Amino acid sequence: MKIPRRLFIGLVGAAMLGRPAHAADRIVGGTLGGQAPLWPFYIAAHKGFFAAENIDVEINFAQSGAAVTQQLTAGSLDVALSVGITDPIHAIDKGAALALIRIVGKTAPYVLIAKPGLKTIADLKGKTVCVGQVNDITTIYFERMAAANGLKRGDYDHLVAGVAAARYAALKAGVADAAFVLPPLNFQAAEAGYATLGLAADYVQDVPFTGMAVRRPWAQAHEPLARRLLAATDASIAWLAEEANRGEAIDLLVEVAHAGRADAQASYDFLRRIGYFEPSSKVSRAKLQNLIDAERAAGNIGSSLTPERLVMAGVTAVTD
Repeated sequence: MKIPRRLFIGLVGAAMLGRPAHAADRIVGGTLGGQAPLWPFYIAAHKGFFAAENIDVEINFAQSGAAVTQQLTAGSLDVALSVGITDPIHAIDKGAALALIRIVGKTAPYVLIAKPGLKTIADLKGKTVCVGQVNDITTIYFERMAAANGLKRGDYDHLVAGVAAARYAALKAGVADAAFVLPPLNFQAAEAGYATLGLAADYVQDVPFTGMAVRRPWAQAHEPLARRLLAATDASIAWLAEEANRGEAIDLLVEVAHAGRADAQASYDFLRRIGYFEPSSKVSRAKLQNLIDAERAAGNIGSSLTPERLVMAGVTAVTD
């Protein structure tokens, strides 16, 4: 899939509504290159939700969540529209002037796939499982799934392979017996005959997956604008959640993100099945604490981080 490095999407919506683009407030955003996980932002542009809030959003794509977070910390971006939530958490723990203002993906879309012949997660005893990094979020999710199926550390081996595509490649090469992947790789794997052992979302519902993060100085100077961005995102996710919009949403992903139609259809049904997108801008303090506890247990953050340090008064709506 080829995605342009930079996409000016607020202008599209403004033109659709007949509004002068120059009147919109500009936001410099960033995110990972991707298809289905960015659906709400494609919708916000092309269905006019950004324009309805008089926003002109520039999206810059990066190769990793760490790269997006580094650009945000350095001031190259105002907002990380959607990023793996552990990346800004690690940066905030180290003193970066960032804040989480919304959960985007409320549950992980990870799928555990395996060699043909393996039937259950319990079958991974004595096998090698390919994850992202030692003690990263993929390891945390897999160990929860393994424990629920009677496995503990030492019952299996970890193989570290970075991104999902590399993990799938390790499985195909035969150096791993199972791998944690993301859509659409799981659809492609199923067609190739690999087994699906489980979905992370069926085991872990209390830890958020992706979030929207801001530079605190920018958000402090633009609180109303940040809240309008949240409103546009809420409206876009609500539109996507309507079953009647399925066909139009799939057409949009194919046209704008150059997704294959079969992958777009499968992605829509999969994300809907696991309840991937957080419908509200309200952020659960309890779920942030769950994530902090998991990251602390893995040795990824220090002892002083709290949910209050992660969010931003005046912008983030915290519940619990």
